[in-house]
Amino acid sequence: MLLILTVGLGRAPAQLETRVYSYTNSPPRVVERQIRALVPEKPRVSMNPEAGQVLVIAEPSVHEKIASMLHRMDRPPARLYFRVRHNREVKRFSVMDGVPLTLPVSGDPPEDVVARARGRLSPGREKAPAAGTALKVHVKLLREDPPAVRLRIVPAVAFGKEPPYEVVSYDELATDLMLTTENYVDVREALGGHDFYRDFLRTRPTPATPPRPVGLLMSFERLGYGQEGEASEESQEEMEE
Repeated sequence: MLLILTVGLGRAPAQLETRVYSYTNSPPRVVERQIRALVPEKPRVSMNPEAGQVLVIAEPSVHEKIASMLHRMDRPPARLYFRVRHNREVKRFSVMDGVPLTLPVSGDPPEDVVARARGRLSPGREKAPAAGTALKVHVKLLREDPPAVRLRIVPAVAFGKEPPYEVVSYDELATDLMLTTENYVDVREALGGHDFYRDFLRTRPTPATPPRPVGLLMSFERLGYGQEGEASEESQEEMEE
């Protein structure tokens, strides 16, 4: 929340105004650095870090720039809301901008996928049971209007009977996808041009059945800020259960 108070100066030139700005989500040193780039005269900027306030003496046009800058800078972190369809199961969840998430692929991955990953395990862990396959996704907000995000996807296989699992990540196969609120991504189709992903995005529920493809559709529903709407959304932890 940004609060601005305007105080008249008794003897100051008419073109100068004193305003007090409040900030809650930005470090004081960052606020001061940004404001002093617009008002370099040291006596005209007075910080009160304990109260989260800064007093500024400047021209009205400069105050407009400061207010606009703090409005953008002091907003809560962006929260991104997604919808994922895994085969026939649909889940909605939200994550903060920049926080990694996990998209489960299969709790019963095909043996060829497991065998390939097993060769990358730490010495002594080669016989650990496979816990499942997933896509590790790093989400980055690219623009706010219209909202667009970048998904950096890395395939991974988890090994172990219980947490903490040992995770084999194929970082060399990281793939970037762009997603807006006006489209959706068929993850299998988007990644299917690579032989590895065609094999990886499969499941084998029973040894008697052949591996079958995993359907994975993902859409970016909206952009929010802070904890807005979180109570009505599923968390990333709930999605992974």
